[in-house]
Amino acid sequence: MGVAFNNISADLCFNYEPLDHLWRAANESGSDICDEFCSWSGWYRLFYSGLDIRMLESCVSEYSCNAEHSLWLNGPHPRIEDGVVTRDVYAFSNVTTDPCYNYESLDRPWRATNQYGFFICDDSFSWNGWYRLFYNGLDIRMPESCVSGGSCNTDISLWLNGSHPRVQDGVVTIQICGSNLWRSCCDDRFTPIKVKACPGNYYVYELLKPQFGCSAYCTDITTLPQTTPSPAINTSSPAINTSSPAINTSLSNETGYDPCYSYSILDDYWRSTLNYWHLYGYMSGHDDTRVAWQGWYRLFINGSSAQMPDWCFSSMSCGGFTSLWLNDSHPDLEDGVVTRDVYGSVNDQCSSYQSNPIQVKACAGNYYVYKLIKPKPSIPVPTYCAVPFSPPNTEPCYYYTSLDDPQRATDNFYSSNMCDYNVDWNGWYRLFYNGQSVQMPDFCVGDGMCGSTHPLWLNGSHPRLEDGVVTRQVCSPTRNDCCGSRSHPIQVKACPGNYYVYQFVKPQQCSSYCADVTGVNMPTTITSSTVAIIPVESTTDNYHGIKNAGYQKE
Repeated sequence: MGVAFNNISADLCFNYEPLDHLWRAANESGSDICDEFCSWSGWYRLFYSGLDIRMLESCVSEYSCNAEHSLWLNGPHPRIEDGVVTRDVYAFSNVTTDPCYNYESLDRPWRATNQYGFFICDDSFSWNGWYRLFYNGLDIRMPESCVSGGSCNTDISLWLNGSHPRVQDGVVTIQICGSNLWRSCCDDRFTPIKVKACPGNYYVYELLKPQFGCSAYCTDITTLPQTTPSPAINTSSPAINTSSPAINTSLSNETGYDPCYSYSILDDYWRSTLNYWHLYGYMSGHDDTRVAWQGWYRLFINGSSAQMPDWCFSSMSCGGFTSLWLNDSHPDLEDGVVTRDVYGSVNDQCSSYQSNPIQVKACAGNYYVYKLIKPKPSIPVPTYCAVPFSPPNTEPCYYYTSLDDPQRATDNFYSSNMCDYNVDWNGWYRLFYNGQSVQMPDFCVGDGMCGSTHPLWLNGSHPRLEDGVVTRQVCSPTRNDCCGSRSHPIQVKACPGNYYVYQFVKPQQCSSYCADVTGVNMPTTITSSTVAIIPVESTTDNYHGIKNAGYQKE
């Protein structure tokens, strides 16, 4: 037994306790011995059956040294001239269970404490597991003190009511507080979460779905590092209510390089522009920054061919918070692969954000393929939009449903509550006014006309015969803007015989498609009932509920 070190002025190389334990060898296993139960005091020299031995300088396997967590030096041993040095000691941890090495990267700059203006709610997401927080690739952490209500682009801003742990603390549980504009800092208390400090000076959080209110986890902008961040260990996309792209079609032509024959199918009903969730305060919680995009994709909606919209309308919703659309028309077959800018729409602002450009190609068979890539992480919860695109199987100029409803007239001041939102629109329609062929107005219609508080008119001229089927924006007036509210666009076609047909779709709110009666011979009496006239040449055998659902008496 050596002499225990008690005098700090003595040479440590001659004042130590020998430690000769065969079971500490890296090749020994089978027991579960814990050094935390030893009474450590002073300096020690290691032996193995009387032979000199030293600590390892690299990672050892799990359960080596007869311990669950085997300790090793994270650095080389010193030289004699170095004197006493300090070395970090690491323990083996199974990367399949240690959250420091098994987490999802969450790079969401819009969560920062200096971000305001939107109300994004974390209860829309399906949280699962541990997350490491980033800000445009830089490590960031949750705030430990009260944040301003409404910050972090949410209503109730969530922060840690306690300090972050140290590495040696392991996993700790910390209370979550919520701040809003109307109450004090921690009046709203949420379910506590687990937090762990990791080697490399970063933290991971086991985030949970908040139990009430429109609330979201914040990131503290003041904790951004001044140096290069530690690299993320796990770069896979988080599974937060995000569908993975469908399996590759495995189609290929002779060369195998044409994306028109080698693409993945992306069929998500929630991408449809006809989902008006956002307008009514609902977000389905999808986020395309969390999808591992790879290669080319063809869009479908419930099995029907679709395409990205190359237009935008008010409060367009495609399953997320920011709706992504093409800021240019689709290419023609002869154009080959083209690049298109992608913009993000939020509320009434069609170009709130500009995302990364994507490649597009038109394919034989009247469809398109897209080389989708990860949108910019600075965009709040972006999703690529899809609009059903199925060319008519029959000529719409001869196969349509007649819509003869005098209350749609442009000179009919609000006298009923026409609500085309309640109509099951399906296919093409031709407008009549008491039996006379009419068309939609392509000029501003004032508030309260066409039997509705929200009359709808075409923001663009009618097409010519040679134009075929075109897409036109549909507007509704607001107090200061004749096109203050943009409804979902519709398709229009000019027909022989000087009339037009329209592919009406459900508008976003209780509004009505107008019929322009300028210059029409007015009948001596005006009926208040809805009349449906089906042309002889039409194959449509019902009126799709318009007679009963097209308007509602006050």
